[in-house]
Amino acid sequence: MTVSNIFKMEMYRNFRDRAYLIVISILTVSFAIAASLGIAMIFQAKSGHETAPLIFLEGPLVFALFIAFAAFSIIYPWHLMSTDYNNKVLSLVVASGVKRSRYYFVKLLATIVTNLLAYFVIGVIPVVLLLGFFHQEFIDFVQTMIHGFTANQGWLLLLNLLVSSIATMVILYFVVILTRGKFWGVFVFLGIRLGLGVVVSSIGLSIASVSGSLTSGLLGNHWLDFAVSLIEIIIFGFAGLLMLKKQDL
Repeated sequence: MTVSNIFKMEMYRNFRDRAYLIVISILTVSFAIAASLGIAMIFQAKSGHETAPLIFLEGPLVFALFIAFAAFSIIYPWHLMSTDYNNKVLSLVVASGVKRSRYYFVKLLATIVTNLLAYFVIGVIPVVLLLGFFHQEFIDFVQTMIHGFTANQGWLLLLNLLVSSIATMVILYFVVILTRGKFWGVFVFLGIRLGLGVVVSSIGLSIASVSGSLTSGLLGNHWLDFAVSLIEIIIFGFAGLLMLKKQDL
């Protein structure tokens, strides 16, 4: 089985996971409602009308959506990566002659692509609403962000965000392989991320205090985060791949 066929098979299964398609739909509708309430609240504030009722609705909704999306961003990729362990498909795939190393990278790529598509679907309606009602304001905001990124090494922020996201997926898959897809592995993943975060933050604060400059300290932290993310990808990626190769399925 070729790499492209394995990838197509993974994407086909991901797009037919009805339970999580329903979850994505609910999140999409909820974010659209939150965006609509926010737009209505802005218009009422501009016209001098009372906004307390809308704030009463918007505040808890945004907080709940923040928690729900944070949970979804961990549980959904965990589900995509662990489902082959839970339904015994992984052993069948390997028995069919697919190399474990090939399967590892395709599974990781398919999970990242599926998550990006899910985030796009969830966020597209609020963005369209903002563009429709606040076209000029949205353009001014984007231009301001681009100018700020250019002036403050924003390209490094974006690159760091990309590499950090990949590192998160690599660590998540490492824990999936380590725990054979058991759900309690989510807490192992959170513990690893928390421990790494404490270590990196401590080193970053030390760099900022030694540099004596907040700007150079922040820039140094971005480079530190970037380097740490690359190290995480290499270490946890190699460990996960090695473990999968030797695992008795």
